[in-house]
Amino acid sequence: MRKINKALKIGLILGLIILASRCLIYIPYEERWPGERRSYPPREESQPGTQIDISFVYSYLAPYGYWVYLSPYGHVWIPRHVPYGWRPYTRGRWVWTDVGWLWLSNFDWGWLVFHYGRWGWHQRLGWFWVPGTIWAPAWVIWTWGDFYIGWAPIPPDIDWVPGVGLAAMRVEPVWQAWVFVENRYFLTPYLERYVLPPERNRTILNFTVSKRSLAPRGNTIFNEGVDPQLVSRWTRTEIRKYELKEASRPGRESLTVNSVVVPRLSISRNEMAQPSRVYEPEMVEQELDKERPRMIRLDQLQVERERLERSQREEEALLRRKMEEERQQARDEATRQEILRRYQLQLEQLRKQHQEEKKELEQRHEQEKKKISGQPVRKKEK
Repeated sequence: MRKINKALKIGLILGLIILASRCLIYIPYEERWPGERRSYPPREESQPGTQIDISFVYSYLAPYGYWVYLSPYGHVWIPRHVPYGWRPYTRGRWVWTDVGWLWLSNFDWGWLVFHYGRWGWHQRLGWFWVPGTIWAPAWVIWTWGDFYIGWAPIPPDIDWVPGVGLAAMRVEPVWQAWVFVENRYFLTPYLERYVLPPERNRTILNFTVSKRSLAPRGNTIFNEGVDPQLVSRWTRTEIRKYELKEASRPGRESLTVNSVVVPRLSISRNEMAQPSRVYEPEMVEQELDKERPRMIRLDQLQVERERLERSQREEEALLRRKMEEERQQARDEATRQEILRRYQLQLEQLRKQHQEEKKELEQRHEQEKKKISGQPVRKKEK
């Protein structure tokens, strides 16, 4: 009788599992090579505000850069006259809002290209922007640790699935794309003054462990990023939460005492629309080669070198402090010696990485000095 009851229980459990499995919703992601893009229609209710056509985007950005046709993305925009060392999400600041961390740009065109669309990297053309129709506080992913906070633009090859979130991250940002600052500087209004040289990125990525990205919350994209309580502790500042208010027309965001006003427009696609002028990539490359040396100043190279060396010293000091903390907690001398040996190996490896970073920075600076003086510079192959 007990065997029969046991068999009935097992059968009942299996039946419930089968029934539950039929209720699951499976969302397949196609296996695609990077660059093969699939678009998901945005939910209309998630894009409030004034309705504009993609043609407005083409005309609005035209005075600030070049429109180029770049496969497989179509028409992309490349900014002109950007400051030395510029990367997406470097000239501006972060503020905490109803929708998480919101990027406030210092550029007149920032309200558009840092909240819609994505940024990609081209070996010869540099950073380019792929137009999009869905608004987000910032299209970035995050990473952080005990000493650094970093963010990077989400590549254009990663799709946003309405109501689900980002598709699988099969394409990681290039290492140059990461923007890192020491934790204590995260809330400063002019973050570009504290952004570390990209040569530091590969080492710093080993010091960061936590990572977060965007997530759907109802009809809104939420940019959670690093916990505000952690930021408050690191910066020794009370985190103010700003209310998000929508501007009635396109233009720069504005920050008040309790709120931040941003344009959240409903952008509709128009397959027939295109920029009034589309430049050839080779022509844009030539123009950028003429323009970029004028944006370089020798004092900026010195500032970069000082930032790199200072952060390296503080990084080594941080590792030594961790070693001493562990040694003090050790119960016997053998354990203390093992901790010492382990950290000495880590410090030795860290110093090697630091030397490599300095070498890479010096090489880049030499190339940039040649550009300033008008000397020919050998270009890397694609």
